Amino acid sequence: MIVNFSVTHIESKTYMSQEEFRKYRNININYDINLRNPSVSTMQTPFGKSATIKVEYALSINYLNPSIGQIRFEGSANYYTKEDMDDIKKQWDSGSAPIEVQNEIANTTVLNLAPLAISISKSMGLPPAIPIPTINFEKHKQKQTEAPSNYYV
Repeated sequence: MIVNFSVTHIESKTYMSQEEFRKYRNININYDINLRNPSVSTMQTPFGKSATIKVEYALSINYLNPSIGQIRFEGSANYYTKEDMDDIKKQWDSGSAPIEVQNEIANTTVLNLAPLAISISKSMGLPPAIPIPTINFEKHKQKQTEAPSNYYV
């Protein structure tokens, strides 16, 4: 479980004006997350003072084809489990980090930073950093005797 999550650096850039990139209909958004530098640290957790694995992350959201901008976050997350933290660190250092630890840290990172990325992308005039769902109320098939009713959202 993640017991601490922090952001230490936020960087955002645009490489062309809004007028220039608005003419492009399809802009690819690439997400890149890098987990690195695991270390064992002791901290206060909901379970008392405990050893945790502190992992640094870097999350980049790149707007590509054309390259119009980037949003980048850096920080760290502390992971706690009842397992031996030194053993997890040894596995990580040997190149075989536990998948469940990596997944939890990566998913927590995206979950915490996606709303902030949307806000930043809006402020910078970039397309939303994550897909915003489109709501479509479709008319159900009606009997031919009923008058049509159209609803648009």
